[in-house]
Amino acid sequence: MMRTKIVPVSNVARLSAASEALLDRAAGMPGMGLIHGDTGLGKTTAVTWLITRNNGVYVRALSTTTPSSLLRTIARELDLDPRPSNVETVEAIVQRLAETGRPLFVDEADYLVNRAALVETLRDIHDLATVPVVLIGMAGIQRKIKARQQLTGRIAQWVEFQPATREDVRLLAQHLAEVEIDDALLGALHEATHGSMRLAVVGLSHIEARAKAKGQKRIGLADWPAGTNFFFGDAPRRPAKAA
Repeated sequence: MMRTKIVPVSNVARLSAASEALLDRAAGMPGMGLIHGDTGLGKTTAVTWLITRNNGVYVRALSTTTPSSLLRTIARELDLDPRPSNVETVEAIVQRLAETGRPLFVDEADYLVNRAALVETLRDIHDLATVPVVLIGMAGIQRKIKARQQLTGRIAQWVEFQPATREDVRLLAQHLAEVEIDDALLGALHEATHGSMRLAVVGLSHIEARAKAKGQKRIGLADWPAGTNFFFGDAPRRPAKAA
């Protein structure tokens, strides 16, 4: 069974560098960040690792999110008792964040950026608490944010998740697989993934399983049957012709 760990692929390295820049920024410098990209590129796994590493406060927006519900969710994650008004809730959140220094992560931020009241709420928290506020969204959210000057001027780090490179797949194999995989086979896997980090991990698990089933500590392209899918098992075979 493959190992479970965060691998320093290119997207993770850029995310880590951006996080450190936000946390170590000079006083008075903007402290918002944006993490965005298509699904399947490893964004969720990398962000989960980042939140855990920095003891971050994680909330997720919904299509029904309002300023009141967003504030209640943040307050709950900070173990704060309910407050009578939004103003008092913001004050309590700001105080707790400032005391703890915990960064705030807002997932599914696509639901928020077109709604002025929600944008203003996040801006207030960022400005008053002086902790990093990181938005997480899908590809295309950056264009919506650039139309919101209240946010654009405060976002100091823009991290777009890119398709996995061949070197990324090689790193995954080195860190996760318990068998040695030849470069030619890794190249074929990378080509089949079309840059999807998720598919790369699935493919590596299938390659490792085949090698272990055959008692191999090393597997190459010649050991991988032609026509076998990396992600869904063996390709259907044509029935044998009658003699």
